[in-house]
Amino acid sequence: MIQQINNQSVRFKEKGASDIDYLKSFYNTHKHFPLFQQVLIETRTDCNNHCPFCPHAFNDKPLGIMKWSCYTTIIDQLCEMNYNGRVALMLSNEPLLDDRLYSMIEYAKSKSQRLFLDITTNGRLLTVELVDKLFSIGLDNININDYRGDRDKNPDGWSSYVEPIYRAYDNNPKISFKRRRLDEILPNYAGNIPQTFNAEDFGFCNYPFRKLTIAYNGNILLCCDDFLYDTCFGNVMNDKLLDCWNNSELNVIRLSLLDNKRIGLCEKCNDFQEYNVF
Repeated sequence: MIQQINNQSVRFKEKGASDIDYLKSFYNTHKHFPLFQQVLIETRTDCNNHCPFCPHAFNDKPLGIMKWSCYTTIIDQLCEMNYNGRVALMLSNEPLLDDRLYSMIEYAKSKSQRLFLDITTNGRLLTVELVDKLFSIGLDNININDYRGDRDKNPDGWSSYVEPIYRAYDNNPKISFKRRRLDEILPNYAGNIPQTFNAEDFGFCNYPFRKLTIAYNGNILLCCDDFLYDTCFGNVMNDKLLDCWNNSELNVIRLSLLDNKRIGLCEKCNDFQEYNVF
């Protein structure tokens, strides 16, 4: 089934001027782009939910699990760079399926308290006790997306596994709760969700300027929408993160986006990121 997307709800070419001007000026002055603001690490590839709008529903993605040496290499390099931003221990997967999550949090925090560690989860495996434990060992933030098929009848309801957590943490800024629907339509994940759209409506997007996206095998991807690993700008086991971030082929794509043109994988994508984030 081809999904339809309302192009009136997307960000068109003329927007994003503030980001474009800033990034062009920075690149012209420094001959490279600003450092990433977020790091997304795909510690494994699978999910325990079956949302009909998700790219998992349209693509067969084999199970992949990041090697421990790959994970520690990422954290070690980030600390060597004195990176102090967000590190998301997930990509398009359910992070609580990884039984090494405790160890991953503890390792990262043992290297630097300046790393802001968070996860986004559907909450199916969460309990109040588990949330307490995750925070006690150093996790900084949890985003819970509660997907339900009865939002019209119960717009304010929580699933049974989320409700006790909401009661315990509803006023705590370390957890965000979102009531989600099962009939949502996401952007197409660079063509990995079948949709019709007018490619000419889409120009600048700042994802490749803000996010360092790392697949389970250590490859550096264009962005979080590269669901099936169509791009690669180096591998953390062979290359320095900073060299991957400043990869010349990646910069070709960025420079095109600054001209409001999408090339390569971006041509297939109707996702976008709003302006004024730098």
